[in-house]
Amino acid sequence: MNLRPKLMLAFICLIIIPMIGLGIFSFLNSERLLEKKYSEQTEISLRAVGGNIRYFFRELDQLSDGNLTSSEVQDTLKYSTRTTNDASTLIAINQAEKEMKRILFQHPAVSFVVLYAKDGTMFRSFRNDPITFKPISFDMLKQHSLYKEVTRLGGRPLWIGPYEQRELTNVDPPLFTQLRVVRDMETLNDLGVMVTQYKTEEISSMLKAFQNPQADAVETRYLIVNKSGLIMLDSKSKFDGHNINEQTDSLPQLTNSYNSSRVEFEGVDSLVSSYQLDRNEWTLVSVKPWNSLTNENVRFVQWIGMITVLGLLSAVLFNVFFVNRVAKSIIKVVRKMRLVEQGLLDIRVTAQGKDETVLLARSFNSMVERIGNLLSEVRREQARKQHAEMMLMQAQIKPHFLFNTLESINALAAQNEGAKIMLMVRRLSVMLRTSMHHSEEIRINQEIEHVRSYLEIQKYRFEELFTYQLNVAPETLDFTILKLTLQPLVENSIQHGFEGYEDGQGIITLDVAAEPHQIVIMVRDNGRGMSSGVLTRLAAGANPSSKQSNAAEIGESRGLGLRNVADRLRIHYGPAFGMWICSQEGSGTVIRCVIPKSRGDQL
Repeated sequence: MNLRPKLMLAFICLIIIPMIGLGIFSFLNSERLLEKKYSEQTEISLRAVGGNIRYFFRELDQLSDGNLTSSEVQDTLKYSTRTTNDASTLIAINQAEKEMKRILFQHPAVSFVVLYAKDGTMFRSFRNDPITFKPISFDMLKQHSLYKEVTRLGGRPLWIGPYEQRELTNVDPPLFTQLRVVRDMETLNDLGVMVTQYKTEEISSMLKAFQNPQADAVETRYLIVNKSGLIMLDSKSKFDGHNINEQTDSLPQLTNSYNSSRVEFEGVDSLVSSYQLDRNEWTLVSVKPWNSLTNENVRFVQWIGMITVLGLLSAVLFNVFFVNRVAKSIIKVVRKMRLVEQGLLDIRVTAQGKDETVLLARSFNSMVERIGNLLSEVRREQARKQHAEMMLMQAQIKPHFLFNTLESINALAAQNEGAKIMLMVRRLSVMLRTSMHHSEEIRINQEIEHVRSYLEIQKYRFEELFTYQLNVAPETLDFTILKLTLQPLVENSIQHGFEGYEDGQGIITLDVAAEPHQIVIMVRDNGRGMSSGVLTRLAAGANPSSKQSNAAEIGESRGLGLRNVADRLRIHYGPAFGMWICSQEGSGTVIRCVIPKSRGDQL
């Protein structure tokens, strides 16, 4: 297919269809977005109303705290236990009830106060408001299910909402009821129970104040519901005393914090939101008809449609006047980029004109030139890094060799073994000559002689703990190998594999064989082997740049020699070569090294 049909097809598939789909999706998604928006706004409103309600009840709790310790309550309940005859009792009760009227005027919401003494005496005080509260006797109160809860709270308030426990409150119009145990301030003994009832007008005014915050908005209904679904207060006073489950199946009273969903309420599609008041598991619920939100939704869809049409028109004009002309320049750059991908970094693009396509061509030329320079710099930096890493690894290994050898000589000198010292010094000289060789690579026969010297020294040191075998194919002797490669491998077998073995039980075998394109070196021992955890740590620690303090000293105990050998082989010969370890606890260890056939500069 030619470029222009492709561009037209791409234009239709990537611009026309997505924009139409965007318009359809926006139309279908608008109601969900609108629901989310009003849910967030409603949450803010509910938190504000809930905060006011919580503050109102905290204020009443503080007022009640003061009443519990006041003389009007304390003296009244104490006096009730000292009455002697009916006449004096009635006079005392009447006088106490007059004193209790001071409580009524501490807050305008206080409507009725009843004190129950432990002997059953009842003291009442109330406003002149039209109420029908008839307090039950103290004996009936003690038989009520809430009495045990009030006693268990030990002076803390227990709240009862409107229409809850009607056999106890028996109020119309509804009031909030608070029950508390009164304790003697001196002895902390229970004196009785105080029942206080509060008007609902102040909370109702809070709910109505948030019903219609905007003049052109539909009123929002607010409800206070208990955990069983009983509507204690309705801002429109329609469902007071009814159960909210009769109006909706969403059970909004069961929310833990805040929840909002679009459900039917009273048969009308509505946005129902609920907010936990954190008091007696009461829930504040708001209900707003969904059709009151559709006007804004329609305007939103109209704006989306207009923007979609303008976008399509702009896209058509852009395709006609710009895409066809720019396509040729882009295709030219793309073809050159394909050549660059193949590694031809001397490719350049020529362009004529004064628009952005010229800038694109120049930027492409500059980018290709910069990439070439960076690749050259990366190669040089990588070579320097590899050389530095190899030098660091060798610097860590050399002190390790010398330390072990001198330790063995020191042990023989303490035993006055002159002949053995002479042989060990000779072997040491061979090792030092190899370690200080000016070249990174030496012949395999030199490396084998270096290992042989090390093994002889260690046999003296460990008193014939092990025996060894060197099986080297003659055709491999003239090939080269990185110096100090094999000694750390046999050292690992001696230091870690033969612990607890008796003399002569340890066996180390070194095999060097030639294959068509590589040299294979196998180091075997019949030692204790390595656990899977040790092998995992060795594999994870094979990083030549990892930092360790005194690496040459702790190499023997932490396997640094094995890691250094593996890293040196990998860095010097590449990822196709290296070292592999196969071991199992109680079954010995096999180390396999593979290096390429190379004679280096030795021949």
